[in-house]
Amino acid sequence: MSRSHSFFILLSICILSSVILTYILSERSTVSTLKKDIWFSDDFREQDLSPDLYDSLTTNTVFSPDWTGVLTTTMLTGNFHPHKIYQDSHLYLKYKKYEFLLLKKAYRAVWNDLRFFPVADSAVFFEDSWMESRSYGGSRHHEGTDLFGQNTISGYYPIISMTDGVVEQKGWLPLGGYRIGIRADSGGYFYYAHLASYEKEFSPGDTVHAGDILGFMGNTGYGKEGTSGKFPVHLHLGIYISVPGTEELSINPYHILLAVRKNIRKYTYY
Repeated sequence: MSRSHSFFILLSICILSSVILTYILSERSTVSTLKKDIWFSDDFREQDLSPDLYDSLTTNTVFSPDWTGVLTTTMLTGNFHPHKIYQDSHLYLKYKKYEFLLLKKAYRAVWNDLRFFPVADSAVFFEDSWMESRSYGGSRHHEGTDLFGQNTISGYYPIISMTDGVVEQKGWLPLGGYRIGIRADSGGYFYYAHLASYEKEFSPGDTVHAGDILGFMGNTGYGKEGTSGKFPVHLHLGIYISVPGTEELSINPYHILLAVRKNIRKYTYY
């Protein structure tokens, strides 16, 4: 074999190796958004999914029954603020399968069991107050969304379970007043606070169904049991998930509420 021929073979091998390395690096770059402990990031906790994308994911039979896998791919590929749906998850599964499946489980806990808006009325106002400063009980941040109705009478609006699930907590908290916490089937914890009263004598372990009345919007809390009237009548909704490294992680309910806003359970008011 001539020296020039050997050089050509060596050069070809180097070029091929470079192409392969570039391809692998390109693939790994594609999945770079899936970092370790991504669920603790502000981007993940924001849960920025538009109502239109939510409707597309949940109504398109192509994505059923595992639409939360497509949701996970969409959020990752769209840098957690997607404007369209992405379905190709093979690179995530190839390079970061464990992390992808954990993230999918987290998204499933948040989104999979949603059925209803939590107030039985369409004339409800809420805004994105996620992580705004609060001072009662010490310096803290608002880990939820507050919903207000046009009628400001305590006990007027029925509060609706957004999901099927099981009552996990119920009773008085100094901050939340009369509250009830429902653990949904996929693992999400839905926390409804400042209730004026309960629909019935719920106990931990009781089963509830999406659309059931849990209680009525009020203004209880910020003091010992029975305290009310220290703030306007509203519902505080918190949503939490269990992830590695923490018992419960709060996520922003705002975009979730926008996504299910049209799913109102109708009731007659007197």
